[in-house]
Amino acid sequence: MSTPATTASASAEDEAWLAREEQGSRTGIRALLLVTRVLGRRGGRALLRIIMFYFTLFARAPRRASRAFSERVRGRSSFWTAYRHFLRFAEVALDRVFFVQGRTELFEFTHTGGQHLRDQVASGRGAILLGAHFGSFEAMRAASQDAELPINILAHNANAKMIAAFLDEVSGGRSKVRVIEIDPEDRTYILTVKERVEAGELVAVLGDRLGLNDRSAVVEFMGAPARLPTGPYIMAAVLRCPIYTVFGLYSPKRRYDLRCEPFCEQVVLPRKTREAALQGYAQRYAERLEAVAREAPDNWFNFYDFWSMPDDGQA
Repeated sequence: MSTPATTASASAEDEAWLAREEQGSRTGIRALLLVTRVLGRRGGRALLRIIMFYFTLFARAPRRASRAFSERVRGRSSFWTAYRHFLRFAEVALDRVFFVQGRTELFEFTHTGGQHLRDQVASGRGAILLGAHFGSFEAMRAASQDAELPINILAHNANAKMIAAFLDEVSGGRSKVRVIEIDPEDRTYILTVKERVEAGELVAVLGDRLGLNDRSAVVEFMGAPARLPTGPYIMAAVLRCPIYTVFGLYSPKRRYDLRCEPFCEQVVLPRKTREAALQGYAQRYAERLEAVAREAPDNWFNFYDFWSMPDDGQA
């Protein structure tokens, strides 16, 4: 696993690196594979304890972000809460290798709401899966009782390439997950999403972080205003498909609590109150995200100033 480079920039775009599990290169992916092959999961986790300790010592910007989040959730923070926070991220990232390889026997799972997705696919109409940089979406996919659920991942340019590279390298080219690349300069990717949904497939998108030129709404999150993207709701309205929230909460040493909940059967955006409606959907999602984040705060993987209010990306 490639360790993200630190930065002193105050902008969310520059500081949002740590929670981008796909950041790095094929060299980093191969290094992670080597660690898991030689040391196994137990040995890899032991090595991460050392790596992340030194990382916590020197990663000032993400450490400040972790502390700010901890203070909002727990009312306290310290070097060690930040260390445990980074370690949890690294452990979840390590487990992704085993999930992509189909090694689910190494883990314990609890399932809540998985039948929603099986019923949705069986209906012949697809849906949008709304996740976050929180816990593990890969655990949700890998541990599904129906491993053949057709899932597509919608991601921005560079991340899309790295997700595809990760899945291809780790699975040996056997991954059935398809990646749809969001290109701000070319909106034709919407046609691809439309085709997949109409074919009864699922499209996973993250609803907690702005990409370049993303439309957004201001919501209340953890007691302060923050911006969340509104693109998923616009897309669902255009495609006339339902949205489900999906979360994979990790707890040591090998348990994942997998949850799927109906979010909205149909997104309605009246012309005269469109922006207010979008803000309402974003706020509802913020409240659901806050609930699970308070339940498992060390699963929160946005290591930047989440509450910064940039001028760009406004609705």
